[in-house]
Amino acid sequence: MRLTEDDREALRNLTVELLLEVRAAHLRTGQANVLRHWDQLQDRVRAAARTSTSVEGFATDLARAMRVAAPTTTHASAVRALADAVRDRGAARQWLDLVEEEYGYLMAVARSAAETRKETVG
Repeated sequence: MRLTEDDREALRNLTVELLLEVRAAHLRTGQANVLRHWDQLQDRVRAAARTSTSVEGFATDLARAMRVAAPTTTHASAVRALADAVRDRGAARQWLDLVEEEYGYLMAVARSAAETRKETVG
């Protein structure tokens, strides 16, 4: 099955939300290198996309690699929303391929969203 562009965009958006939640949880650990955490997140995203077979496995691998313990409610909701969307489309492999192919774009969108949220709050 091939994903439509609308499907791809929906999955990109849900993936970015998950990345933002993982980043926030990582920063809350107190172990994050504020200067390098984006690079670390990007490296871990690529590794998780290459070694996982599902959203659930990806999310677990990414959380472990970023030293995130128990997920917050919003983190868990982001994982669930992405997993449900991928499952509804029967597209686990296509989604993992999308993440691996577009990790740079996904990280750029996440970083931009984080900056926008910071400006809105600050």
